[in-house]
Amino acid sequence: MQQALSLLHPWRCVVCQQRSDQPRDLCRACADELPLLQQQCQRCAEPLAVMAALCGRCQQKLPSFDQVFAIWLYAQPVQGMLTAFKYQRQQVAGRVLAETAGAHIADAIAAGDLALPQALVPVPLHRWRLLRRGFNQSHLIARDLQRCLQRRDMQLNLRPSLLARIRRTRPQAGLDLAARRRNLRAAFSVHGEVPAHVCLIDDVMTSGSTVEACARLLKRAGCQRVDVWVLARASRID
Repeated sequence: MQQALSLLHPWRCVVCQQRSDQPRDLCRACADELPLLQQQCQRCAEPLAVMAALCGRCQQKLPSFDQVFAIWLYAQPVQGMLTAFKYQRQQVAGRVLAETAGAHIADAIAAGDLALPQALVPVPLHRWRLLRRGFNQSHLIARDLQRCLQRRDMQLNLRPSLLARIRRTRPQAGLDLAARRRNLRAAFSVHGEVPAHVCLIDDVMTSGSTVEACARLLKRAGCQRVDVWVLARASRID
């Protein structure tokens, strides 16, 4: 049956576009090329030359979030897959990354390296950007992560409406760190009861300004612990 289906609808790798007779959207060769994040700050996941408890910036001032767990470096082919997902509506690329990341996260929770939160909270888009894009990539990633964890008997809620983006801001890309922080002032609001432990979900973390603003607001609303799970981590900007 599977062989007949593969003749009618051959599977293709989302990266190299090579055909496969197996039900796989990412071939083994391209999966091996995904750049795992290894040496990093154990607080913000800043890529480092060697593993460290805290990077220089976190030593100067601890962020509002408690831990960042990032799976990959923001480099090829992950960068291309995320671009295709967000801007070219190739949602299969996002799903493949989220499902692969979900396996890493579930393993880390099982090993005791990550705590299981009470709720996953996607970083929200402003309604105008959501209308223009047609979907919130962070919400789709959070949904796929929730499903992956449920398959491993790890139950948690998905709370896409706990945070709202109430102010239309400029895109963060191209702004320096100070401008990114100014851009996000009073940009978010909290709606509903806040769990004691939540996890923010986003696709890429660069400066950390967005998740910092969200985490700070959640803690002011009574949240005790805010973790961050992202698919990819880029080096910070100054």
